[in-house]
Amino acid sequence: MPLVSIITPTYNRVDMLGAAINSVKNQTFQDWEHIIVDDHSTDNTNQVIASHQVTDPRIIHLRKIKNSGTPVIPRNWGVRKAKGKYVAFLDSDDLWHPEKLEVQVGYLETIGACFSYHDILVKYVDRGTSEIWSRMSTCQSGPVFIHLLRKNFIPTSSVLITRDAYLHYGSMDMSLEVSHDWDLWLRVAFENDLHFIPDILGGTLSIHWDSVISEVHKRRRESRQVIRKWLPYVDGMYYRKVMFYYYLMEVVDLLPALMRNKLRAWWYEQERYK
Repeated sequence: MPLVSIITPTYNRVDMLGAAINSVKNQTFQDWEHIIVDDHSTDNTNQVIASHQVTDPRIIHLRKIKNSGTPVIPRNWGVRKAKGKYVAFLDSDDLWHPEKLEVQVGYLETIGACFSYHDILVKYVDRGTSEIWSRMSTCQSGPVFIHLLRKNFIPTSSVLITRDAYLHYGSMDMSLEVSHDWDLWLRVAFENDLHFIPDILGGTLSIHWDSVISEVHKRRRESRQVIRKWLPYVDGMYYRKVMFYYYLMEVVDLLPALMRNKLRAWWYEQERYK
């Protein structure tokens, strides 16, 4: 049995998928399986995966017969097929640094925890710029639930979680298009410490600034849906404060960028906000 199962959902990213796979194959830690779930791509994704399988049987190809329109369904399917003690997530437009698994596995094995995440480098391909994730999101370690309820500061491709914890706290909620990962992290964080590794151990390649802007309203709506689940478990005043923020941001989104970002940076108590 592999120690780590890596789950990669992909859809029509043939130009980036090969680099993501190579970043797994180049890991200094080699006790893994790489489960790639093709969400019914219409490009040459199948051929790219097959070319890597020829030389590395640890690469497993699952293909959906119909596109699901969201990465949550392929992710859940991949985890159900996983055999490792740990589960890691790597989107097909992301890359890992070679020592990523070695550092994270060593950390969790040493302290006996169930969840860790790390810093990443975010690249905006349409702007030719990049930023360090922890400058845009104040990353917390330990009992982070209350902080995490305010904002998801955990990049999916940075997470290493025990498979037992993933299955115990339930799969990602398939009714959520963009907040399914945050919803699961909250369930884990409610009962466990989450551990932040400040090293930059990966990066994302294909974030377009326009796509970040276009998803804002969908994220606001889903954020309120996620937060409502926790009403019975958190202080009522704090709950109202957080919920009010996500309604208020619908108005703040209409303000000039400088004012909007200053307000968000103040709310999140961080250096700046993208």
